[in-house]
Amino acid sequence: MVTIVPINEEERASIINGLKSSVPATKLITLKKIVDLTVLRPESLQYMEMTDKMAIQRIVSGIERIMEYDIDEVLKREASIALEKLKVTLGSKFVQNLFYCQNCNGVVDIGWENCANCGSSLAEMEFPETKPCPNCNKHTSENWNNCAHCGFQLIKEEDKIQKCSGCKREVDPTWMVCPYCGTRLKVSKK
Repeated sequence: MVTIVPINEEERASIINGLKSSVPATKLITLKKIVDLTVLRPESLQYMEMTDKMAIQRIVSGIERIMEYDIDEVLKREASIALEKLKVTLGSKFVQNLFYCQNCNGVVDIGWENCANCGSSLAEMEFPETKPCPNCNKHTSENWNNCAHCGFQLIKEEDKIQKCSGCKREVDPTWMVCPYCGTRLKVSKK
């Protein structure tokens, strides 16, 4: 069992403000800090992703802003490294968009029945990024295997794309080892 040391409010604010800083050295130190967190305390980032999706979104946006708009090539390179490490740490959760309640504008999960903030029914709201379940007609995400509401199988086993458990990249089912990170993909039969 892993003890999770959550990222506290001060640390979170320091990271978000460091990415917005006009001082290149501050941005660089902040990017290095993010990389260190992905290596030394990945569970803290994963916990933060579960409890404060907005903060993760701000961190990702800050890194992407540095990659796009900063003129310093060193910062751009460090930002791309930090973003890649963050992607690996957060896995498939990384690419998910945030959904907002159309009543109170609070962050919601499309697997929920009601908004945790105001209690509004999510079934009555429209989310263009989702598609309805063919069985229960409630919101589903394209990367779900089964509907979170009724359990209906959305993706058949043969349609699934195999991904490496280490780096989360797509791999060929016949490969024994991931060519990207070296993780063993299949158990050899003796």
